[in-house]
Amino acid sequence: METEAIVRIVVLAVALGIMHWALVPITLERLIDRPKVVGSKALWGAAIVFATCLGSIAYLLVHPDTENETETSREWISTNRWDD
Repeated sequence: METEAIVRIVVLAVALGIMHWALVPITLERLIDRPKVVGSKALWGAAIVFATCLGSIAYLLVHPDTENETETSREWISTNRWDD
């Protein structure tokens, strides 16, 4: 493998690591503050910490900003919980 290719892989890995650890505290704080989530908080926490970037991004997509929640979205979340 060429040195240039190795450097590109290392740069990509470092960039993903930085993005992951920048998202982890944000998403964990939002997870803790949210009263109800789709699924269990423990599973989301594990996904956020251990699934590099994907767990954080998935959580942010599934659980949009709490200030913008409508009554309909709250009802959907409360009826579609997996940990009941």
